[in-house]
Amino acid sequence: MQGVNVFENGIGYLLKCLNLYTSGTGYFAMYLIAVLIILIKGSKRDRQLFIPGAAVLLLTVYDPAVPLILDRIFDVSSEYYRLFWIAPVIVLVPYAAVIIIESAPAGRTKAASLALILLMFVLGGNFVYAKGLDVAENIYKIPDELIETAGIIHDDSGTEYAKVFYEYEYNMEIRQYDPKILLTIDREEYLYAMNYSYTEEMLEDEDRPTNVILAVLVRNQKTGSDIFTDALEATGTQYLVLTKGHPMASFVKRAGLYEIGQTDTHVIYRYDLKEQNEYSLIDYTGVEHRFSYRRLK
Repeated sequence: MQGVNVFENGIGYLLKCLNLYTSGTGYFAMYLIAVLIILIKGSKRDRQLFIPGAAVLLLTVYDPAVPLILDRIFDVSSEYYRLFWIAPVIVLVPYAAVIIIESAPAGRTKAASLALILLMFVLGGNFVYAKGLDVAENIYKIPDELIETAGIIHDDSGTEYAKVFYEYEYNMEIRQYDPKILLTIDREEYLYAMNYSYTEEMLEDEDRPTNVILAVLVRNQKTGSDIFTDALEATGTQYLVLTKGHPMASFVKRAGLYEIGQTDTHVIYRYDLKEQNEYSLIDYTGVEHRFSYRRLK
């Protein structure tokens, strides 16, 4: 999970993940209550469906010691939290709430039960519009500035596809809008860079030139200008989109990149590659699919 890893948080890793993913531990507490309700008031079928899964979850996913153990074998920091949304927590809590409401006597008691449960749901998380109502700037649901940067790059490149380094938020969002912007850095590489520095051995790895780019532009680590431009050459990166005031902006200019445009908060730099790469997308039209609708019938 972005900004959270087992190494730094230890036994508190689970709590950190719960706070980030579920906006606190309120919903998790409701899940524990729901399990008790199924044990007490649920039918035999309910217990067969939900209790074995709950036992497994409480011994694995929601056991704070498990991430520590797994991290000795695997790097679980970037994947462990995904278990939260495949777990049947969001199914069991409302199901248990329905059991409570249906079992309450008609009249004021049932109304009070409904009101109490709704209050628990409201207080158990964060109000969606607590920070106001965000109105999308455009139909693509991404910042107008991001679209503007893509336009500047396409106008300048003169080619159909352009290889670009974007900082994290834009790096995640541009994929939703423009498939002809090819990204230098993928999501996992960026998440690693946000959590860890790069060693000399990693920077000298010729098979991973992206390490140098991330070390300079994300970790603000110092390196030689020629090493940085060699990494741009190796990855075919011709454009950088950096926030104004980026701490490595002067280094980027000394390395030979120059500004081709600005938005309100970002600057677009160009690097003239020694050898221009021509990119094209893979054509899958002639590929025979392994599975077909007919075989699934």
